[in-house]
Amino acid sequence: MKFSHSIAAALALLATACVSVPRDAGTAEVRAAVSERTAQTVAWADPSTSDDPHVRALLQDELTADRAVAVAMANSPRLQATLAELGIARAELMEASVVRNPLFELEVRFPRDPFRPYELRVAQTLVDLIQLPRRRAIGRATFDTAKLRVTSEVLRFAADVRAQHSELLAASQRVVQSRANLEAAKTSAELAQRQHDAQNITDLDLENEQAQYEQAKLDLAREEQRLVVAREALVRAMGLRDASIEWHLPQAFPPLPSAEQDQQQLEQLAATRRLDIDVARREVGIARQRVPMARLAALGDVTVDAHYQRDASGARTVGPGIEVPIPIFNTGAPALSRAEAEYLRATHTLNALLAESSSELRATRATVAEARARVEYYRDVVVPRRRRIVELTKLEHNAMLVGPFQLLQARQSEAQAERDFIDAQLDYWGARNSLDRVLNGTTASSMFTRATDQQSGKRSTTSPEGGH
Repeated sequence: MKFSHSIAAALALLATACVSVPRDAGTAEVRAAVSERTAQTVAWADPSTSDDPHVRALLQDELTADRAVAVAMANSPRLQATLAELGIARAELMEASVVRNPLFELEVRFPRDPFRPYELRVAQTLVDLIQLPRRRAIGRATFDTAKLRVTSEVLRFAADVRAQHSELLAASQRVVQSRANLEAAKTSAELAQRQHDAQNITDLDLENEQAQYEQAKLDLAREEQRLVVAREALVRAMGLRDASIEWHLPQAFPPLPSAEQDQQQLEQLAATRRLDIDVARREVGIARQRVPMARLAALGDVTVDAHYQRDASGARTVGPGIEVPIPIFNTGAPALSRAEAEYLRATHTLNALLAESSSELRATRATVAEARARVEYYRDVVVPRRRRIVELTKLEHNAMLVGPFQLLQARQSEAQAERDFIDAQLDYWGARNSLDRVLNGTTASSMFTRATDQQSGKRSTTSPEGGH
């Protein structure tokens, strides 16, 4: 029968469609894109494995931001959950590449006189066959979009890890500064007590010095708590399960790069690297392809069939059949209206991203420039001047021109300048991290939050993502 030939052709088309589905679910493309942008390798981990020798080897040396990202790439269950989306996208592509199975129906009637009557029927939905090429095209476009989304999530994940690393590095340096402040306040308080005992200072002077000492204790306790929170945030970001693993941070932030890229260079990079714009373009194409498909919604399931029948007399009949829904109540207008609205929304989303990208890039570049200038000013002017003031105060103290409290105050001011220098470096690397997010088009909500800001309510002068 001709109908059986049509079914055979459809099955052949189905087989061809399945062959076109990538076996690796697009992992090679995601790995290449991530490596190009971050110089990091994405690893697909075995969920049953809890101890990775490669991870332990990375943690043995000084844990830089790059090493922290490498550990997270190889070890984080959250990242692995994101990568599993590729398998789901591949399954959806396979589903879009096939038609629904044909239906086989057998009817046997009683009584038989003289033959038992029966009827055989094979039916297939016709709309599925008609729309299969378009469904396959949409499925392929959706799969490619899913790969871009996963790549974007991996890059966002790497930026989040860098942010947590920078937060921890700053927190550890603040603890060092707070301990130095505490020692200076303790020395000042002890000296004030001795001078008060000798009746050289008033009760008010003694109380002021002791109050500063008590405040220094509180400040150190708060910074130590922030350090614990920041460390645990990085532990979670890297996916470490064994809390006994020892790892060590660098003593300071890395030096500033020799120069920053200008606006033209950044715009050229963004034009080729922004994943959100690429995703938006593909979504416009997908929405456009769904509109003609929606026009057939009123047809519902147009079913063609072939039947073979034997009646009670023994006579046999064979022939085709068709079932067509009558579009009385549902004319297909809702589905078409929805498809057109989704296409309009996708188009406006793309236009918004194109319009906002340059402005976002300029604003982020200005933030980087300001943060860099502040770091350089603290590094070249403020901190050296505070150190010079301490040295000059020492000379005058040795010459008995100033008292010990002035020397201790100079040291505390130096420590505060170094603390501000730490915050300026954190702001700079946070701005650089935000710039990378803008260039890659991954500025949406992040996987992790800034733990120290959550605990302290501290407001940074840069974007809340932070990081290097």
